[in-house]
Amino acid sequence: MVAQPFTVDLNKPLVFQVGHLGESYQEWVHQPIVSKEGPRFFASEFWEFLTLTHWWAIPTIWLPVVCWAISLSFQKGHTLPQLALLVVGGLIIWTLMEYTLHRFLFHIDTKSYWGNTAHYLLHGCHHKHPMDGLRLVFPPAATAILCFPI
Repeated sequence: MVAQPFTVDLNKPLVFQVGHLGESYQEWVHQPIVSKEGPRFFASEFWEFLTLTHWWAIPTIWLPVVCWAISLSFQKGHTLPQLALLVVGGLIIWTLMEYTLHRFLFHIDTKSYWGNTAHYLLHGCHHKHPMDGLRLVFPPAATAILCFPI
């Protein structure tokens, strides 16, 4: 008897299915489904809601934080040229960090159940569903959860 390869049912929540793909996950995740409608990740409405982010949520949340940090630095005595240098340096460091994470963490080959599941949640969904407008940016709720231990 030959075991049938696992297939993902796109009509069911995807996150806990993709881990079962094993070694065929990499091939599956790099065959995009081009559709304006994104897939369902979780059966739970709560967890599903936390995976959806409109693009404008990121500047709405992070621009006040950046402005607060800049004003705090100014109050601590940094001059405007120093602040400009810090902001430019921060943008360069952020860009390099984001590229490094994207290149070396988000593009690793996974084969295990939890490796495939984590990869799909963090970045694989971006490759599988490139037109999903509500999953183009990392959700702020997930960022808060990941930043808490740090």
